[in-house]
Amino acid sequence: MKILTGFAVIKDNVGNRITYSYSEVDGQGTITSSNNKESYIVLDDETKNLVTQLEAKIKERL
Repeated sequence: MKILTGFAVIKDNVGNRITYSYSEVDGQGTITSSNNKESYIVLDDETKNLVTQLEAKIKERL
């Protein structure tokens, strides 16, 4: 099973990039792999909308 350990939205020259890290755990809870990292460029409208909402929420705190 993969467990999300962190994520970030980064403004990139090609758009918003979502980068995330995760650990892998077996059925008994033993960590088999950690600090794995992946990323992707946001292309779909649903995720773009979620990023916009998150940015608005953060701006409320500024």
